[in-house]
Amino acid sequence: MHKAKNNGYIAVGILVATLVLFLGIIYSQINGGKIAKNTYVGDICIGSLTKEEAKTLLEGEVNIGTIKLSYSNNEWDINPSDIDASYDLNKTIEKAYNLNRNQNIFGNLSKTIKTNFGSRNNLDIVVNYNKEKLKNKLEEIKQEIDIEVKNAQLSISGNNITVLDESKGLELDVEASLKNIESKLENGIMSEDLVVKTVEPTVTKSELSEVDTVLGRYTTIIKSSSVGRVANIKAAAEKMNNHLMMPGDEFSYAGVTGPYTVANGYSNAPVIVEGELQNGIGGGVCQLSSTLYNSVLYSGLEIVQIRNHTIPSSYVPKGRDATVTDSGIDFVFKNNLNHPVYLKSYVYGSSVVTEIYGSSKDKQNIEIETSTDGISAAPVKKVDDPSIEEGTEKVLEKGRDGYTVSTYRVYKDNSGNVLNKEKVYTSYYPKKQSVIAVGTKKVKDEVENTDKEDKEENSQESTKPETTTKPETTTKPETTTKPENTTKPEEDKPNDNGSNND
Repeated sequence: MHKAKNNGYIAVGILVATLVLFLGIIYSQINGGKIAKNTYVGDICIGSLTKEEAKTLLEGEVNIGTIKLSYSNNEWDINPSDIDASYDLNKTIEKAYNLNRNQNIFGNLSKTIKTNFGSRNNLDIVVNYNKEKLKNKLEEIKQEIDIEVKNAQLSISGNNITVLDESKGLELDVEASLKNIESKLENGIMSEDLVVKTVEPTVTKSELSEVDTVLGRYTTIIKSSSVGRVANIKAAAEKMNNHLMMPGDEFSYAGVTGPYTVANGYSNAPVIVEGELQNGIGGGVCQLSSTLYNSVLYSGLEIVQIRNHTIPSSYVPKGRDATVTDSGIDFVFKNNLNHPVYLKSYVYGSSVVTEIYGSSKDKQNIEIETSTDGISAAPVKKVDDPSIEEGTEKVLEKGRDGYTVSTYRVYKDNSGNVLNKEKVYTSYYPKKQSVIAVGTKKVKDEVENTDKEDKEENSQESTKPETTTKPETTTKPETTTKPENTTKPEEDKPNDNGSNND
């Protein structure tokens, strides 16, 4: 029994010694200068080699090839030189060397033991490349792949409304594709499928098929406008023409037709600045915005932002004009209806026309009413003027009465009964002071001087003239009080309702 016990101790000692020896060998492999056994780069075994030996082996065995990208049945080959691609052998070997050295002691021991018993370590060779050049290549491929999405469109000619079909689009996702390719190249994989998205149309034929009638139409007349003003109206009309608004969409007139600059196709023409007419770029665009405003009112669309001019316009009644500027004043409305609406705008002869098409299901019987809530008479300022005769007045600056006008949208049923009366906006047109020059030049003094001169002339003549009665030319005050002259400045000014404004 004692002998058997000793034999047991011997067996345990041998086992412990063997285990210690084995762990020592494994530990020496971890701390040695060689790569773990059964480590492969591709099909090349670099296990049990030093770093230098592995690099020499790989240099003689590997050559970088083309990078293959694919989508559907199409393929694109990228030459390594196009993106400065090359194998990074040092980084690859470093990864191989650290396979059983980059964990804690138990993880490293486990990894080393497995490789000693035949477990294979597979590594891909690391590739260096120029990321920006690779992205540029993808942008080139994008031009071949991308197909522009097409929304359904309306074609309106006269009373004919045609709906054109929509079509889906394709779009290469450059960033997502680049990320995937980079991940593969870092692991030595030279091929990848590109990420291509299908782009769905946002407007379909079924939606536009509901557009079948005119919801609102309004026309204004261009009166004696300058060439620049007419050109500006046409430019703005072209920019907003054929504009589609889906339910919930907002339309910003200044956003669509602006900015009002020469670079954007606009010319010099009269504009209103701080209540006065002067030349500026884009004069005339407010006639189109005012015309559109009235079409919007009749269509039943929601008014989001509106501002009237400081001078009443000649082309629309008071309370029915809409001014815009590049500095924040805008005309904005919203499609609050259940179906799409389609905007048309054009100049026909001397007429400015805006039309809003929509669904007959949204059509309402609407009338527009305005109410003059108040009139404020223009103040008069009189100034003495010694250059014109006493009793004569001359208008230096024409005044303008002020108005407060409310605009209403009246909804009626088919029998003409009022269903609802909506107050849309209150317009205020400020009054302007008139300035009148009052003559202070004395007429009597001038007549006396004339008589004295005549007497002196008569005393020097030996023969009396046929008549000494004063000629009518001495009654000079009558000829200087010319009503035409006193009103002439009016001819150079715009008329009272601002026919030359924007």
